[in-house]
Amino acid sequence: MLIEGVHFHRRSVPARQIGWKALACNVSDVAAMGGRPLWAVISLGLPPRTSVPFVDALYAGLRRCARRFGVAIVGGDTVRAKQVVVDVAIIGTVEPGHVVLRSGAQPGDALFVTGRLGGSYRSGRHARFLPRLAEAQALVRRVRVHAMIDLSDGLASDLWQVSRASGMTLRVDMARIPVSNAARKCLRRRCPCRAWHGWQAQFHALMDGEDFELLFAVGAGAAMRVPRRVRSCPVTRIGRVVARGIRVELAFPGGRVTRLTPQGFRHF
Repeated sequence: MLIEGVHFHRRSVPARQIGWKALACNVSDVAAMGGRPLWAVISLGLPPRTSVPFVDALYAGLRRCARRFGVAIVGGDTVRAKQVVVDVAIIGTVEPGHVVLRSGAQPGDALFVTGRLGGSYRSGRHARFLPRLAEAQALVRRVRVHAMIDLSDGLASDLWQVSRASGMTLRVDMARIPVSNAARKCLRRRCPCRAWHGWQAQFHALMDGEDFELLFAVGAGAAMRVPRRVRSCPVTRIGRVVARGIRVELAFPGGRVTRLTPQGFRHF
């Protein structure tokens, strides 16, 4: 569900990109389970004075994403609301034995991410990203993926999601986190990244949300079979599962290890 003022602002995000993002978020969820999407239902909440061209453009973005990823839009509803709301329900399928949950991480697993992280709002990538559907399909065919999640709330928050679901301690090497160019360009004087001396870009890679990349865990023996690139998408080993018990840690060069506390977006 995308809410105006929470996930987008109509003044800065074109209606076509809002439509694209609304469906692409759902495709990303299916990808993170090793599946492929089939059908989607679209429900809209619209203020009474919403223009027809806005709705047409929003649906053009939805249809474009649907065609790109093989989704059939099969129904929905439209109601009056105080702000624009786009709610998508999606159904997909997965091959037997290839379904991946967040709860399967095991001690000794290697942790990987796709793409480069951080600065999604600053760059506008949050509204025009490509779900890693093909990349996820390629990965689950090549290696046994124990756990996977798409990075919607920020790497730090989603590491904790995997840790809680699996009951495992995850340790990430700070120097290995792949950082986007946008994450290196924070100009906010009061940004919390200022306290991360020398690691400001990594702060944004950890805490900024809506990258929609994949975080996944594979067994140590299979780690060498994980490619460094799937199509044009880089794949980076960032850490490992070190023990049982719910905890996420950051490892710095020199051996210092600290507990990672998420500072990304939270609805409540």
